[in-house]
Amino acid sequence: MEQGARFEAKGEYEMALGEYRSVLAEDPKNSEAYFAAAEVRMKMKDLAGALANYRLAYKFQPTMSAAYEGAAKVYEAMGQKAKADAERAKDPKNKPAEESVAEAAPAPVEEPKAAPEPVAKAAEPAKPVELPKAQEPAKAEEPVKAVEAPKKEEPAKVAEAPSAASSDPFERGKALLAEGKYKEAAPVWREILAKKPGDAGAYFYAGVTRFEMGEYDKAEFNLKKGISFKERGNDANYYLAQIYQKTGKAELEKKSLAAYLKKAAPDGMFRKAAEARFAELTAAPAETPKEESVAAAEPAAETVAEPAAPVETKPAPATAPAKKNSAIADANMLFKAGSFEQALQMYKALLETDVSADERYFAMLQMGNIYRELRDFHSAVVRYREVVQQYPDSDWATEAERALEDAVWLEKHASELPRRTR
Repeated sequence: MEQGARFEAKGEYEMALGEYRSVLAEDPKNSEAYFAAAEVRMKMKDLAGALANYRLAYKFQPTMSAAYEGAAKVYEAMGQKAKADAERAKDPKNKPAEESVAEAAPAPVEEPKAAPEPVAKAAEPAKPVELPKAQEPAKAEEPVKAVEAPKKEEPAKVAEAPSAASSDPFERGKALLAEGKYKEAAPVWREILAKKPGDAGAYFYAGVTRFEMGEYDKAEFNLKKGISFKERGNDANYYLAQIYQKTGKAELEKKSLAAYLKKAAPDGMFRKAAEARFAELTAAPAETPKEESVAAAEPAAETVAEPAAPVETKPAPATAPAKKNSAIADANMLFKAGSFEQALQMYKALLETDVSADERYFAMLQMGNIYRELRDFHSAVVRYREVVQQYPDSDWATEAERALEDAVWLEKHASELPRRTR
């Protein structure tokens, strides 16, 4: 962001946009980067591009008044006063108190067809927007009295539970989680994330919910996104260690435990269990099975999940056949390593086998991501559209829909995009 501002100050607008694209490649919902890009587009007299970015800025940060005002000024520059007034009217600060409260989520971006998408169109669909479970954050100022020490292998459940009848979706989700109603809690987190993309707390509890459901691939993805959760983010490392223990990835388990212990308080909820397990791992003979060697190539658990496609997840529940599990894992690793053509062939082969619906739409989503990386935007559009149309209620449909909008824009403006070097 700072480097982009320096380029902008020098009048090197394309260079500035390149910096903002880099930010958005890692964080596709960064409202500050969209706003900065919109300001640059205004200076470039690219009104359509500025409008698209202002709208994305307030989409991901509904209280950003400057973005609403920026969009209004674009319309004024176009001579469309009515639309300028409409943009200002969307700003929560310009609405009556009751109306502002009622608007929990930003209004959908209704951009004119002529307006191109954001500056960083190449951002990938944010990993599986899955929403799982809820555990109650331990308050830093108060000792956690009711929470028992977790068993060696599984995290302790939250002792105190909010009311499942709460009007606050977040509290309701935590209550359902505490009551063990995981299938009911999962859609609550999905709903919250649809309204508040990037909410680290929702990702954390979504991950815990999926963990309890035994859906370790989805749990892993969500927990990595939940590590930045201010209240309980570090606990995500412990849950990740549990996942790696259950899936036989000793090296990743060890890294996750080390990350947890590094930040955990002496009386941390999982401290004793983590220390005991870590001691076991470090004392055990260093015999790394072949599967673990492959897994060790994956990123450390404390790293926040990649912003675009759910590349690192292995969409295969614990009950899925090992063969399919391995095939998806191998394809994901090739994708992450940048071997797009090889990964694409593996995903295609998977679709020809008897895979579950969950594995099928995940493979299709990944194929769309690969086509986009290869700049075959038409094929990307086809795959994303298939996921949206064939699996509208799937956990990842929201991400596929966002990726579809992006790919459609890219297909229309492919000739205007700078050549990509790899």
